[in-house]
Amino acid sequence: MDFFDENKTPADKFFEILPHASQEAVRQELEKLVERLAILELLAEEQMGEGLEQKIFEVRGTRKEELEERVQNTFLDLMSQILKKTTY
Repeated sequence: MDFFDENKTPADKFFEILPHASQEAVRQELEKLVERLAILELLAEEQMGEGLEQKIFEVRGTRKEELEERVQNTFLDLMSQILKKTTY
């Protein structure tokens, strides 16, 4: 497991640490992430109603770089929170 391998994405590194991390920490952080997603979906549905799925489709097509950066940053943040709670 090489955390400094520049050829690996944050997602690659995240999935590498999962088997070695505290499963309780993984569970806690994934539950927080899913709760946050659910809250954001509720808020988005309140604002956009039926147009939400279309807007998601549009963002995937028109803001790919920004979306990819956000996804990778989310993996980094999640990994950081899990590692803070994991003792080796």
